[in-house]
Amino acid sequence: MNDNIIDQIIQIDEVSYENQEKKKSELLKIKQTYEEAINIYKKEKLNDAKHSAKSITEQMDLILKNEEEKQRIEVGKISEEIDTTYKNSEKMLIEKLLNELFALEG
Repeated sequence: MNDNIIDQIIQIDEVSYENQEKKKSELLKIKQTYEEAINIYKKEKLNDAKHSAKSITEQMDLILKNEEEKQRIEVGKISEEIDTTYKNSEKMLIEKLLNELFALEG
């Protein structure tokens, strides 16, 4: 009778151990599934961030190129104004010098 009880206890213990091992295995699988899902999520978010950063960089490059072109045009206009002013001043100076030269001769 004691042997029978001991055998039952052993059997219950073995079943309990098997159940515990199965649950550990199931929990490990669930953990791995969640870890994979988290890794996929991280990769997607990193990829989204990379695309977003690239888009922002492209927008900034376009803005900078546009601003650079505006400044280049403005510098060109200023250069033309300076050139025109210089030529007008030069022309007026030459005329003045010629007028004084002719006035001295006459």
